[in-house]
Amino acid sequence: MKQCIYCDAPFQVRASWAGIFGVEKEKLLCDTCSRKLENLVGPLCEICGRSLNDLDETFHDRTLCRDCIRWEEDVQWQDVLKKNRSLYKYNAFLKEIMAQFKYRGDYALGELFGESLVSLYRSDFKGKVLVPIPLSNERLYERGFNQADVLANMIGQPVQALKRAHHEEKQSKKTRDARIHKAENPFVIVADVRKDIAEAHITMIDDIYTTGATVRYAAKALLDCGAKSVSSLTVARG
Repeated sequence: MKQCIYCDAPFQVRASWAGIFGVEKEKLLCDTCSRKLENLVGPLCEICGRSLNDLDETFHDRTLCRDCIRWEEDVQWQDVLKKNRSLYKYNAFLKEIMAQFKYRGDYALGELFGESLVSLYRSDFKGKVLVPIPLSNERLYERGFNQADVLANMIGQPVQALKRAHHEEKQSKKTRDARIHKAENPFVIVADVRKDIAEAHITMIDDIYTTGATVRYAAKALLDCGAKSVSSLTVARG
């Protein structure tokens, strides 16, 4: 008998040959909680990975969602982000899990996403340099850890290539317009890893993709330092 890592409910793990030989994914959630995680199903926006099935036809052109179309129409953002892929829709259940993971310090909840992130990385980003999205020093002090670091280390050996130039108000408290239009790029490159970035194909790691502003500003900093291409991999697509 196991206990759900989220709701603590006991559940029975059914024996299988895959489990006996250690090739079956370890189950951490009970069936009730597992059913609340919503996979992103195709067709997906070719850039941000949003499910186009969730959008009215007026909000996509069958390949890109309207948000990505708007980003690409702005000359300074064209081709900055190659693509984003996410594991799940950012529904109410996942929002609560992420809040508990990030803000309440329940570090163990990150284990829920490890195997799935590795699988998605291997299928869509294998061989790319891993770069976690950093927190500001103030935010890192508040939380005690950077959730993007936790996720990136589950996949491989990340390069700490980015740092925050200054502390910002929480993204969740900003309007969409405020997130997108910034006076200056909040990300700068860590000086002693410039050689690891030049000519590299990079996959940034973060917890949630919402407007796409964070990953695009971070991608722009990496491209300006000589990176060949920049994509992103996140747990949730908001």
